[in-house]
Amino acid sequence: MGRLLRYVRFPLLCCAVGLVAVFVSHGGLSPAGLEATWLTLVLLALEISLSFDNAVVNARVLEHLTPGQQRFFLSWGLVIPVFGVRFLGPLLLVSLAGGIGLGQALDAALHHPEEYHALLELAEPRILAFGGMFLLMVFLRYFIDEAKTLHWVEVLEVRLSSAGRVPSLEVALGLIILMGVAFVLPGSLRSDVLFAGLIGLVLQILSTSLAEFFGGGDPAAGSMAAKSGVASLIYLELLDASFSLDGAIGAFAITTDLALIITGLGLGALFIRSLTVMLSREKALDQLIYLEHGAHYAIGALGLLMLAGIPLAQHNVHVPEWCAGLIGIGLLVVAFWDSMRQRQRA
Repeated sequence: MGRLLRYVRFPLLCCAVGLVAVFVSHGGLSPAGLEATWLTLVLLALEISLSFDNAVVNARVLEHLTPGQQRFFLSWGLVIPVFGVRFLGPLLLVSLAGGIGLGQALDAALHHPEEYHALLELAEPRILAFGGMFLLMVFLRYFIDEAKTLHWVEVLEVRLSSAGRVPSLEVALGLIILMGVAFVLPGSLRSDVLFAGLIGLVLQILSTSLAEFFGGGDPAAGSMAAKSGVASLIYLELLDASFSLDGAIGAFAITTDLALIITGLGLGALFIRSLTVMLSREKALDQLIYLEHGAHYAIGALGLLMLAGIPLAQHNVHVPEWCAGLIGIGLLVVAFWDSMRQRQRA
């Protein structure tokens, strides 16, 4: 237990320091200080619940990286999802969707949060289409694989694995779902959602294909191994980004204070990164054999919820973020329980 706790000691310390800093900077025991601290804690919990399954999937990819690349993923690699996805990414999307300059978007984020939130809602369908398609392709490419021999929900997974004999079937299914979503949207929004979804699909295929291509080379070839690590890091960052998009939008339903959003989600992301490294280095996925399956089911559910949220929003129906987090954690708990039972039987 002590060995496992060392992985989360630093993020727990950072969480404590961050919450204290928010508490002090917002007035301490005053109502404003207590409210800001509580909102930051809620955002932290939101990020962990939405990204817990992400840690399981990332851990498997991280096993193929060198210790130096793992340290980069944990440290400097954290800058990309925290500041790139949660801050610069929405700024860019708000700028494009609202037809305003990046400087105006930044000014709205810092000084006019209500206006920034309204612009972010305008960009929301494109954000959900990109993230939803990326995550859906992660799910489809994992299960529609002829070479996959370990199955959890056999009645479904055996059939999906057999379907992998059909070349590019997962791509066709993803495109059919994307076209179905776009079909029920107004004409003015349809092309934007299709384009954003196609970008998510292409990036997922390209990043995983590059990692598999370089990783399939001669292990003695240092350059090929390095390229494989770089491709895997790119894939990890893209996967992190897709998970973070939903949380970045949902955070504005909790508070419009951008500083609190970045603090809460950033601390949650740091905790998830440390958990990823722990699962990877302790080879936990080799012992909990169904945990990876549960994580991919959760990813598929989140991707479908993001895509379904686009037409539902046109009728003023919003799927709460806690719903996606609860589904993901539930699937992981069941997968963990079944893994432990299987381990005892073995």
